[in-house]
Amino acid sequence: MTAIEQAIADMVAVQVADAEKRIMERLSVSSDKTLSFSKTCEYLQMSEYTLRNLCKAKRIPHRTVGAEGSKSPRYLFSSSSLDRWKKEEEDRNYCSTGGVSQ
Repeated sequence: MTAIEQAIADMVAVQVADAEKRIMERLSVSSDKTLSFSKTCEYLQMSEYTLRNLCKAKRIPHRTVGAEGSKSPRYLFSSSSLDRWKKEEEDRNYCSTGGVSQ
């Protein structure tokens, strides 16, 4: 393969990788769903108590619907944001060395 052919092949590979990334992003956005509080509990397999505490501590991605300072706010969740959050939590809690981290 000549230098010109290699340069063309490299440019095509970069363009294909960029296109693949854009397609994957579009696919993930189209599959995003808004979940209610109870559906999120089912989706994450966690109790209402735990999910409510995560929301109050702002440790899980969500949006609040209702008046500011409401005693019973309505929480809504994005399924794709929850998937990213789960992945980040798994990565943070996983120790690849097999030992106890200090």
